[in-house]
Amino acid sequence: MKELWLKYGKYARYLRIAAYPLFYLLCFAVFASLTFPYARLKERVVASFNGAQRASGGQQELQIDDMSGYWLSGVRMKGVRLFTASTEPGQLPQKIEIDEATVRYSILSGMFGGRDMSFDVMAFGGEAGGSFESHGKDQAVDLTLDGIDIGRIDPLVRLLGVPLQGKLGGKVKLTMPDGKATKGSGNVSFDVKDVVIGDGKAKFKGTLALPPINVGTVTLSGDAKDGVLKITKLVAGGKDLELQGEGRVTLRELATDSLVDAQLRFKINEAYRAKNELTKSLFGAPGTPGPALFELADARIARSKRADGFYAWTMRGPLGRADFAPAPNPGGAAPAVP
Repeated sequence: MKELWLKYGKYARYLRIAAYPLFYLLCFAVFASLTFPYARLKERVVASFNGAQRASGGQQELQIDDMSGYWLSGVRMKGVRLFTASTEPGQLPQKIEIDEATVRYSILSGMFGGRDMSFDVMAFGGEAGGSFESHGKDQAVDLTLDGIDIGRIDPLVRLLGVPLQGKLGGKVKLTMPDGKATKGSGNVSFDVKDVVIGDGKAKFKGTLALPPINVGTVTLSGDAKDGVLKITKLVAGGKDLELQGEGRVTLRELATDSLVDAQLRFKINEAYRAKNELTKSLFGAPGTPGPALFELADARIARSKRADGFYAWTMRGPLGRADFAPAPNPGGAAPAVP
């Protein structure tokens, strides 16, 4: 022991000297976290976002119920709601609601000039978590989704017009040179398992009670390069419906402003169409000529039908408010609409 003291004892004085400022910094960080005016920060965040929306003519409004500290360098938010005005007259605004979200800044990264953060979001019955890294001008995002209930995503349900079931999971990895999504490269992969469309009660387009359609697992994957995400796979092969698709997304700084140009095709399988008298009436019994009730509910549905039984659509415009329209019929004239 004496030999160790003689060898390393000279460093003890420096350790004692360093302990005081380290202890002070620790106390400062703890008390700063406890006394930080998070209520005022919440008001500032909400006011800044909503003010920017009004100034730019945006249609969104942000609300946050509570904001508090999270560990020493983080923030926790509860009851986060984002409202978007509906494009259809008389409809209530669309709502995206987050139960709880935490963001934590990496102190160690900050000591070396970085701005790394980790985040975790509880929403739609599931969880989304990951990290954001910033070194110099370059940035990177790594996101993982798990157990997201698509039936609780209001904009998606409104888009289809019928209830949905299914659990979404997947990953997003994106690097952004100069911090620009328009230069981003990476990949995305999503799986939505046990997808079911309709519940047999809610009416499609206000006229038809759509029997449940078993879609199975919907798989989407894509690769991004120089700000353009190419959809390399979009398929589903459930026992009741077949789905195919392809396209591209031109990335923008705000995800909902990214420009999508995609083609989607789906077909109701013959076994489902022949399931009972109701499905025969709605979708047409196999081999029966003429339009089914499903096609009469919206003239665009009839125009989207192809000779191979698929209904083909295009999806174009900003991702947050994309426009759906029947795809041009490669076989010539569109089917007649009674």
